[in-house]
Amino acid sequence: MPAPTNPFQPYADRYLDYSNGNDARPTALDAVKDLNLVDKLQDKVILITGASAGLGSETARALHATGAKLYLTFRDKARGQATAEELMGSNPHGKRPTLIEMELASLDSVREAAKQFLDQEKRLDILINNAGIMAVLEGRTVDGFETQLGVNHFGHFLFFQLLKPVLLASGTSECPSRVITLSSAGHKANGIFLEDLDMSKQGYQPMIAYAQSKTANIYMANSIERHYGARSLRGLSVHPGLIFTTQLGRHMSAGEMEAFAPMAHLARSPEQGAATSVWAALSPHFDSRGGLYLADAGVSSPADEDENFGGPGYAPHAYDEDAEEKLWKLSYKAVGLQDDEE
Repeated sequence: MPAPTNPFQPYADRYLDYSNGNDARPTALDAVKDLNLVDKLQDKVILITGASAGLGSETARALHATGAKLYLTFRDKARGQATAEELMGSNPHGKRPTLIEMELASLDSVREAAKQFLDQEKRLDILINNAGIMAVLEGRTVDGFETQLGVNHFGHFLFFQLLKPVLLASGTSECPSRVITLSSAGHKANGIFLEDLDMSKQGYQPMIAYAQSKTANIYMANSIERHYGARSLRGLSVHPGLIFTTQLGRHMSAGEMEAFAPMAHLARSPEQGAATSVWAALSPHFDSRGGLYLADAGVSSPADEDENFGGPGYAPHAYDEDAEEKLWKLSYKAVGLQDDEE
């Protein structure tokens, strides 16, 4: 199949009809090959959070093929080691990934993980905030945040801020550094409850809390672009698509899972789901453009009124500079950092 030519919707035709066994939607490795980057990024350093299973491991597998040096965070040591062995098995000539333990539900763990990375590296070209949880029962992180917002947003916010100096130092005007943050079509359910982030006033609902955290992921990517795009650091958010074969939805009730039944035809494999993250990380077309929401391995557009909830479009609230800036400043305080621009 020929390589794509449209820079911002490179695979649009492959998402038009993938029924009847004719599924040509790209995989993450397809993106690497189509960009002609196999073994071409020997001097790059890439860090992926939550890389020991599902989307994370498939993202790592594709990026390992570029020859880049990979750092992978994990919660389960055995699974992290297994992923590293699998990567070396599929690409014996690649660099052995370095594993770093990190629990996003603990800011102390995030600080330690960032320290471990910075003790070993002086550059970071691409950070992929892949780790996340979905629809968990009501709870609090070690630091008192609502669990989904704490893991999906605050943990990654702190991790980024601690790695920001090396990201800024590694980027150039010709080749900016990038931060790719996984969001979800789930953000379309609702935005951010700035006056009720822990949902204690309105009452906790797992999928509403998930939507809030996924909107926060988009806001963080947009804010990174707004604050640091001119300093050669790009921010992008990604919807990987509906994937029923990972463990992300393991906390969902039968009723919540049933709600996804009408969207079953949109489902894709983890290899296909990781394509958008990899395209965001590698496509040269994003050297000069950030602050974008990507889906179906291309730049998304506003969701149509009749679009399926799991579709590639984004909600109107996905771009709200006032709310983004409020969350940005609030997040600094929440993780105990001083805004370096104040």
